[in-house]
This record gives sequence, structure tokens and C-alpha cells, in this order.
Amino acid sequence: MAGEISLTCQVGRPRMSATGGSQVAYVLVEARAAGGAAAGVAAGPTRVPVNFTLVLDHSGSMKGAKLAAVKESVKLVINRLGLSDMVSVVIFDDNVRVVVPAQPAADKPYLTSLIDGIKDGGGTAMSLGMSAGLNELRKHATPASVNRMILLTDGVTYGDADRCRRIADEAGAVGIGIYPLGIGADWDEDLLDNIGHRSGGMPAEFIRRPDDALGIFERQLESAEAVSVRNAQLTIRLPGGVTPKRSVRVLPLISPLGQETLSDREALASLGDIEYDTPQALLLELLVDPRPAGTFRIAQAELSYDVPGRGTEKVRADAVVTFTTETVPPEEANSVVLNYAEKANAHRLVTRVLDEYKKGGKVTTRLHPNVTRMLDPETQRLLDQVSAGGAISAEEVKTIGNRTRKLTQKLEG
Repeated sequence: MAGEISLTCQVGRPRMSATGGSQVAYVLVEARAAGGAAAGVAAGPTRVPVNFTLVLDHSGSMKGAKLAAVKESVKLVINRLGLSDMVSVVIFDDNVRVVVPAQPAADKPYLTSLIDGIKDGGGTAMSLGMSAGLNELRKHATPASVNRMILLTDGVTYGDADRCRRIADEAGAVGIGIYPLGIGADWDEDLLDNIGHRSGGMPAEFIRRPDDALGIFERQLESAEAVSVRNAQLTIRLPGGVTPKRSVRVLPLISPLGQETLSDREALASLGDIEYDTPQALLLELLVDPRPAGTFRIAQAELSYDVPGRGTEKVRADAVVTFTTETVPPEEANSVVLNYAEKANAHRLVTRVLDEYKKGGKVTTRLHPNVTRMLDPETQRLLDQVSAGGAISAEEVKTIGNRTRKLTQKLEG
């Protein structure tokens, strides 16, 4: 029986002019889990069991406050897991070791004592940790459990980035999402973001200070415990005369999906797990050829998803526009859809500035006040600084990126 997910399509302009030229149309596709934690659905014994592996960098650069904070965070996760949950812990430097083989999170004092024994040392070979973590997850991965890898590093992996990407693809193919965490200023955000995307997990979360680790690990656990459905795959089908220009995931974070997800007649997106009270949303920018007066479907969305313990379900929704010869007043525009479009555009332009700065230390892109007004004061100040030819630190670059990808979260507040 379907009904776990509501799928809706909103268009930026429900009425458009029947003109002789092509027009841009924005379509917001939102998938939202029915019910929620407030109704007791995601809490207690009814939640989906979690199969967690924590893959941790313990190289020499993790020495001191970073490793201490991570160890306390991992112990918090272990102590919070239920008896039906599975946990494993893998550590890597330029070698790999399984500290906690995959097992029920039952003997918590013993498991946390194993975490206490982790020491720092060595270099960074992330693919070794990812491969071992994936092997541990596979021991207990089932369609009825939430299977996730939490991957944490503070540095750049040495010579195995392509292997990391292949492991992410392998994880995604069997429904295991990778949720990367970067601590400090020296990790490769492009690689970690790509790993999260390829696996069907999430882009990297930035742990700016060791003291922030506990709260971020706690949110990772809460996210896994709140899963309603798994392996959500969104397909947007387009009629003739409608061309996809851009697709951007706008909830829970802004994340461009790339041209490889687009073809002439459809757009594809892997949404992974959908949680109670945390909708997933995709924004499409379409070019619509001239239409006569009348009502037309400009896109159809289909979401397939797995209900743990039951099987696959599908749900569909249409995006419809009425073309008219009348003058369409601007106030008819859907402010929610256009707000998402503005924030996605702001993220795209800020990302361009950051990419220019990382490559050459200078920027040529100038941000319009309509973009900067959406940003917090610190982000505005830092971007003004680089635009004026000044320098910012690697930590500040990551801070800007982390904050701008969360711009749309304010719409949910």
C-alpha cells in the first residue's frame, strides 16, 4: 500500500503568456514522508534498524584535540544505538584496521573501551578504510535496515582518489550511502562531496572545530534513525518541446546534479533515504517552446522508493502550466519556487567565486547585491575581501561553501 511519501510539483509561474518565443520555467519537485516524529512514527521500537559503520582517519595529523573529540563522538553514537542496531568501526592511516567488527550494539562498555584504545599515527589512504568499512556493512545489510557509512578525515588521501570514487559507486549500487565528514581545514571537499553524491549519501559536512564534532555525529545518528523510506529514485519525464537546462537538489542541501543526469527528455536524481520531517526537493530549470493558449503538462515526476521490509512503491505528480493570451501579472508567480531558484543561483555563483579563488588566488566573478543579501554577514565580509584582492584561509573557504549550501534550510524554518 503506497502512501508513505507525498510527491508534489510546483511551477514558478502557474500561468505563462502564449507568446511566439521560448520561455524559462522552474519546477520544484518535493518528496515528503507522511507522518513524522511528532506523531510517534519515527521514535521508539517502530524505527528502522540502523546498520552503521564509522570509518575514521587516525593519521598523525589527527593527533590531539581532533582525535579526542572524534573518539568521544563515536562513543556517543555507540551508547545511543539500540540493541537491534549493528555497528562497526574501522580506522585508517596508510594502513587499515577493523577496531569493532560488525556486531549488535549490545555490550556498550566493551565497545567503547575499544574506541578508547585508538591512537594516532601514519599517513592517509582513505580507500583502504572505505573498502574495509563497506565489507563490514555488507555482513548485515538488508532491505529492512538503514545501511550507512560515516567517513571522517582531516586530510588529502594519497594517490587513491579514483579508487575512493569507485568504492562510492560500489556502495551506491547496493544501497549503502556514504556520509563524509571533514574536520579541520586540509581535507579535499571536492572529493568528499563527490563520494557522498556517487553513493547516494550526502555532500561532506564541515567540522570546523573539534568541539563541534559531538553535535555533528549526534545529528548523523538522528538522521539515520529518522529514515522513512530508502533508495528513492526520482525520474522527471518531459514532453516534446520542453528541454532541461539545469537540475539542482535544493533540499535538504543545495547540490547541483550535473549534466550527466540530464537528457533531451528526462532528468534523473538519486535521493537516497528520505527522513521524517526532512523533505527532499529538486529544482528544474526548463526551456519551454511556444505554446498556444491552453493548459499543458510540462513535466511528470515519478518517485520509486523502497519501504523497509515490504518492497518497492511508486508515486507520480504532474507539473502543469496554463498558457494564456492575457497579461499575466508578476504577483501570480509562486514565491516559494522563485525563492528556491534565487538561492540555488546564489550558491552557484558563490561556488564559482570559490573555485576561481582556489585555482588562482584571485576572482573575476562579481556578485550582484541580490546574491549577497541572502548571505550571512561573515560570509558577505569574506567574499568582499576576496573580491577586493585579499586573501582568506582554507578554513574560511570551507566555511563559505558549507554555509551557502544550507541557504534553502531557512525556507523550512
